[in-house]
Amino acid sequence: AVHDIMLHNLYMGYAQFRAAFVGDVSNEWSVTPSDGYLKQNEATHFAVRYNPHSAGVSYAYLVIETEDFKKTWRIVGSTGEYEF
Repeated sequence: AVHDIMLHNLYMGYAQFRAAFVGDVSNEWSVTPSDGYLKQNEATHFAVRYNPHSAGVSYAYLVIETEDFKKTWRIVGSTGEYEF
């Protein structure tokens, strides 16, 4: 599954960023681009991908950080399959 996020630089000009997932199952998630520059007047497109390794629900945190700010999202993925 893929989800798109658009993000602007909150401050003037441009800012170098890093983007990554953290958490116990962060290896099931990926984000592209993982680094680059955020511009103030033009949104940067981030593609978030979920590739589950097992059935059930998975949680991770997406962090996009510049020198001036840090954005964090709690991301939830599900395979829609559950075992009881």
